[in-house]
Amino acid sequence: MQKSLEQNIIKYGLYKIFTKRVFLPLIPIFLIDYGHVSLGDLAAIASLTAIARILMEVPTGYVADRWGHKPTLVFGSFLTAISVLPYIFINGFAGGLLASVLFSVGYAFTAGTAQAFMHETLMALNRENEYSRVMGLAQSRGLLGNVLLISLVPLTYKIDPLMPFVLGFVCLAVSCALACSFVKPPVRPIATNRPGLAHLIANLKHFHTGKSTRLQLLLVFILFGFTSAGYDSAITFREVEFKAIGIPVDYFGLILAVSSLLAALVGRYIHVLKRLSAASFYAFDILYLCAAYILIGITKEPIVIAFAFILFPTYSRTRDIIFESHVFEEFPNSNHKATLISVLNFFAQASSVGAPLLLAFLVTQTDLGRGHLFFGLSLLLLTTPIFLGYKFFAKKQRPKQAAELKDTPL
Repeated sequence: MQKSLEQNIIKYGLYKIFTKRVFLPLIPIFLIDYGHVSLGDLAAIASLTAIARILMEVPTGYVADRWGHKPTLVFGSFLTAISVLPYIFINGFAGGLLASVLFSVGYAFTAGTAQAFMHETLMALNRENEYSRVMGLAQSRGLLGNVLLISLVPLTYKIDPLMPFVLGFVCLAVSCALACSFVKPPVRPIATNRPGLAHLIANLKHFHTGKSTRLQLLLVFILFGFTSAGYDSAITFREVEFKAIGIPVDYFGLILAVSSLLAALVGRYIHVLKRLSAASFYAFDILYLCAAYILIGITKEPIVIAFAFILFPTYSRTRDIIFESHVFEEFPNSNHKATLISVLNFFAQASSVGAPLLLAFLVTQTDLGRGHLFFGLSLLLLTTPIFLGYKFFAKKQRPKQAAELKDTPL
């Protein structure tokens, strides 16, 4: 059993290679050139997709906890695979929307479930304290493998615009097969006699235990939502911007490949960021995000703009691990880990409903460059008060924690 569980870790790295949409940089250009959609339509697809994710996020996490993580992971991988088919067989806005929603729903089934499944694997191996390091390493290995795919697949766009999507379907089908091959770890018994939903509610009521108050944690969730929406919105008009400043379509995959290489390097050492205090990490997260958007808006140099867009996936693909690690520390004995991750994702998707629409409004009212600049400044204005509120309550909580430690018998 132990050897099989160790193989889960290796397979997870392979799984991460094929879960990426290798045709991702071609979607906006394909929909504009062949589907005749507008910039507003692209933003609408992003917002409607976010709504679908909101409707599915927490329920899918709870279903995964109750019905089993492996079956849910397999089902979600199946949905992501068939999500490519509308691009191939349905043209225009309808095909783009259906494909995006299907992938989003499938991702909702796999996102929190995959992390929880791997955390349980590490618990069974008595290695749960290595979660950040193991997941970061698996992420980096997955991104390294994805570099080759994301570099080569977009080159087939000139041969046939549909070919990258066919190859993407094959890759996602491989990820589904890998999910089927995972070995289910032995699940620890629930340390309560309450039914599942009541147990979940009771757990959430006690979410204030640990280093943060319940309000502090709520602010962390909101902050994660706003910043995640900011990182996710970077791809909304990325390739449209590339095309506008004269970057050839053949280079789109190469730019994402460079992003994957740098993200793999960051993922390998992402656990180093865990050494930062929570407040320092949140401040870094905000400043990194806003600086990248501002950089896009203050320059016209294609190389600098491409570099700014590379900054987003380089860091954002692995930043979630730190947030997850903080949540697991606050709630280490929960039997609903997938649900906790889904709550984080719920806040992210709730914010992602309006973020693309705001970016589209700013872009259409000004231009692509200044629209991204004003969007970055807007994020800074939104997140700063939330961060300061977190700092205030964290500082207020320290004397209580010190008193509790003083009263604790040795």
